[in-house]
Amino acid sequence: VMGFAQQSFATHTTADAQVFTLLPEGLPVEAAATIPVAFLTAWYGLVHLANLQPGEWVLIHGAAGGVGLAAMQIARLRGARIAATVSTPDKRALVELFGAERVYNSRSVAFLDAIREDIGGVDVVLNSLAGDAMLASVKYLKPFGRFIEMGKRDYVLNTAMGLRPFWRNLTYFGIDLDQLLAANLPLANRLMGDLVRHFESGEFAPLP
Repeated sequence: VMGFAQQSFATHTTADAQVFTLLPEGLPVEAAATIPVAFLTAWYGLVHLANLQPGEWVLIHGAAGGVGLAAMQIARLRGARIAATVSTPDKRALVELFGAERVYNSRSVAFLDAIREDIGGVDVVLNSLAGDAMLASVKYLKPFGRFIEMGKRDYVLNTAMGLRPFWRNLTYFGIDLDQLLAANLPLANRLMGDLVRHFESGEFAPLP
C-alpha cells in the first residue's frame, strides 16, 4: 500500500487504514513512495480546484521539486502548456525534459515581465514562492485565472494582498493536504483512486 502517515521518516509507522490505497499494479514500493504527497497535491490543485483545461498556460514555480515534476505530468495529461521557474541550469534541463516550454529563473522577479512579453500571462499559477514573487505572480494571471498557493510562509507572516487584480474574475486557492485528509477523507481517497488509474494505464510515472 501507499498513503499518508505522521512521522513517516522511519522504518515503521502506524496510521488509520483509510489513508492508504493499494499500489498501482507492478509498481515497486520505493517508487510508490514518491506518489501520495507530490501527486495528490498537484492533482488536487490543478485538476479538482483549478480545472486546468487544454491549451491553457500553467506557471509552475519550483518546477524541479517533487510537486513540480508531478504537476508537469498532470499538465501534459490535461493538454496544458507549461511555463516553469527553476533556480539552476541543471534544474532547467530537467524541467525541459519533463515538458516545460518556457523556463525562467526563480531567483529574480524579472521572470514575470519576461512571461508577459513571451506569452502574455498565464491561466493558472501553482505557487511555492513567497513575498514579492507571490504577489507579482497574481498580477500576471489572465482574466478568469486561478492561483493555487502551496506555500506556508505567507500564511505564517499574514502577508497582505491587494484585491484589485481579482476584479478580473480571478480565483485564489490555498491548499494543505493535512487539512484535506482531516476534513474530507472521502474526497482525498477518490482523488487518489484517479491517480492510481493513471499510473496503471502508464500515463503517469513515479518521480525519480
